[in-house]
Amino acid sequence: MMMKNSINPLKVLAMLAVVIGLAFTTSCGEDEPSCTETTWYADADADGLGDANTSVSACEQPTGYVDNSDDDDDTQGEPTKTIWELVQSTEGLDSLEKYLGVYPDLVATLGASGTFTLFAPNNDAFVNLLATPGFPAQITSINPDIIKNVLAYHISVTSYLKADLTSGKQVTTLATGQGVDVNSVDKIVVNADGTLLTGSSNNAIAITGANKKATNGVMHVVGSVLIPQTVGAQLTPILGTNAGTLLLGADFSLLAQAIFKADTFAAQNSLPTIYSMLSGSATHTVFAPSNGTFHVAADTKAGNSDGTASEAEIKAFMSGTPAQSFYGIITTQIVLSEVLSTSLTQGAQFTAASGATLTVLSTEAPTDPAKGILTGIVIDSNGDTTPEAQVAVPASASSSLVTANGRVHVIAGLLSPVQ
Repeated sequence: MMMKNSINPLKVLAMLAVVIGLAFTTSCGEDEPSCTETTWYADADADGLGDANTSVSACEQPTGYVDNSDDDDDTQGEPTKTIWELVQSTEGLDSLEKYLGVYPDLVATLGASGTFTLFAPNNDAFVNLLATPGFPAQITSINPDIIKNVLAYHISVTSYLKADLTSGKQVTTLATGQGVDVNSVDKIVVNADGTLLTGSSNNAIAITGANKKATNGVMHVVGSVLIPQTVGAQLTPILGTNAGTLLLGADFSLLAQAIFKADTFAAQNSLPTIYSMLSGSATHTVFAPSNGTFHVAADTKAGNSDGTASEAEIKAFMSGTPAQSFYGIITTQIVLSEVLSTSLTQGAQFTAASGATLTVLSTEAPTDPAKGILTGIVIDSNGDTTPEAQVAVPASASSSLVTANGRVHVIAGLLSPVQ
């Protein structure tokens, strides 16, 4: 007798449940992974910046790895070059090398033993700086003291890796205050996002190449020239004005020193500062003595007569002349109206900011290099017609330097106020 095949309904239901469960588990395993993998980069020197050439993918952060590839030095091994040698050997820093090379003491610092940090502007940074409206077309035409101070602002005597540059960090630099704030120290401030805040109009300067290590510290490449706060506050607003021409100009660096010294007297005695006269919107004219004039004055004061003063003699003249005297002299070089070159004719008179009357005595002055007198237009400011009291405007300045708030006539000699 044949047996009937009977299937227990309960067993069928049990097997069906197992099959459905397996299918569901397999489907979930394919569509929903247990984690999302991240690419991690080796951080051999534990500076928080990873090496793009060494990476792993994992769900959890492996020891010695970070989630960025911002470093470029983890594969370099122990540094063998000084910061100065890094500047010389790093592509794209040719301009920085050229400008630093003008100042042997800065080069010596970057080549000396120690723990320094250099924020190194690349070539594009200098190109962009020179493209700033009102900025001198050539860096070499800028007051060398200002250039040096700006370069010094990129150097700190403490070594800071990128990981050390945390939000709010203030980096002390080698730069000192300029102008009337010579005792201040300019610092670099780190923003919350790691960019740099300086005296520049760009208040978030990025580090484009971090942690280039040297035997005496570290170098970070930046895409902008860092401007000290005192320079930015005082000089940036005056670009394109008479103040900018005289305070930034390489040919007027000693006049700039005299202006800042004179303004200490003005501030102490509630007088109008020369800085405010030169930077204001009112049109005015400056008869500006170049560095050569100060050299002659320093040489004469030292008892010489060859017209060439030593650095020590110039320093003695600038420090030995009282601020009040400089204020009287420089305000006598300023006329609070526009004086065209064509107006400098025989007998013409103009009133200086000091109250002195400037009189054109001759348009054919004798040439006397020992006294700083050149062929051109001679002006008297105190009624004394002897050569020592006369000033010649060089023929090359006949077109003058035109700015947004007036013009500058370059002169040889100092217009003396009436005593």
